[in-house]
Amino acid sequence: MTADVEYRLLGPVQLRAGGRPVELKRRQERLLLAILLLEPGKVVPAERLVGLLWPEEGPGHPKRALQVYASRLRAVLAKVDPETRLEGGAEGYAVLGPAGRTDWELFEALVREAKATQDLERRRKVLLDALALWRGPALAEVTEEHVRRRLAAGLDEARWEAQELRVAAELELGRHQDLLPELADLSTALPFRETIASAYMLALYRSGRQADALAVYTDLVRRLADELGTTPGESVQELQLAILRQDSALDLQSKNQPLHQLPADNGSLRGHGALLGELMAELSRSGRPDGVPAVVCLYGAGRSAVAIRLAHQVAREYPDGQLFARLQDSSGEPVPAQAVLGSLLRSLGVDDADRPPSVEERASVLRSRLAGRSVLLVLDEAADAGQLRPLLPADGRCAVIVTAKQPLLGLEDAVQREVRSDLRRA
Repeated sequence: MTADVEYRLLGPVQLRAGGRPVELKRRQERLLLAILLLEPGKVVPAERLVGLLWPEEGPGHPKRALQVYASRLRAVLAKVDPETRLEGGAEGYAVLGPAGRTDWELFEALVREAKATQDLERRRKVLLDALALWRGPALAEVTEEHVRRRLAAGLDEARWEAQELRVAAELELGRHQDLLPELADLSTALPFRETIASAYMLALYRSGRQADALAVYTDLVRRLADELGTTPGESVQELQLAILRQDSALDLQSKNQPLHQLPADNGSLRGHGALLGELMAELSRSGRPDGVPAVVCLYGAGRSAVAIRLAHQVAREYPDGQLFARLQDSSGEPVPAQAVLGSLLRSLGVDDADRPPSVEERASVLRSRLAGRSVLLVLDEAADAGQLRPLLPADGRCAVIVTAKQPLLGLEDAVQREVRSDLRRA
């Protein structure tokens, strides 16, 4: 392809050479070029081209008219870009030439580059460069809107997905307040796009506006029910529950620092020195067999306070972080393991879009994320072993402190101890 030739599809369709537009007099010529460039190297059947060029009433001899437009376009390409050829005839046409001819292909390459990098600032910049290629709706000004939407559906979707990736990077970089005006506009422009609604909810929550974040969810539920007859997806529902719980996993996390989610240890405990000493020894990594994570379960009155004190005392043994999750909601009902896993994965940096749906798959991702790391999990108010088991790591460098109302049946390897009611604070 001649170096200074540009094929623009992300906005009004244009062919440019030397920085100036090349005149294609009829919109059918521009549309024909766009259709063929969207399927490079492939023969597009003449019948399909005729149907797209004249979706309503066409000329008396549409295939003859198609041949005329193809001939004109072939002559223009031969003049401005000899490396790119339009070939074909009565059966159909194709554009042949080097790859990377269009702004659409450049956009795709930039998005791939952004997805491949772990550097959030770099990802953000590359996505901004990709989105800057858009000058309006794809394939604009060459056909009726319903035909444009049909041809450009994949392009439009890729644009919004790139926008969502960029917003996610901005959120991870801590720019939630700066995003609020843009997310408000995007939520209006794309009222059924749940990823945008989720980003808006998270940005509001991190800006100290919990009630507004929940209102966004309420509006989404109403719109989906009234206009589409559906309900929000699982990911948005989990986010709403996490916002209600004020889940610490929603807080902005540093990518370079271990997680320290333990609640504060307020005051000192008396009368539990022996119990704490025993459990500290149990949780000591030096005293455990390789590959077996320690699990300690506390039940009885004052169990949560003892668990938090214990966690603070052994925290240094787990330098890769300490995670905390409540397994009971504000009404006393058990939180499903699926939702708890979602919260833990979010804390560990797994984007909402990358979280698998099932409990088994999420548990597998959690084990993978914790493999090779020394992390302490504190799981407060477990209902039963079934709720707890998917949350347990497999790496012996990790450990788990659990609280429950009573001993948990089915946890044979766990050390279970009762906290007596003689709990006192100094």
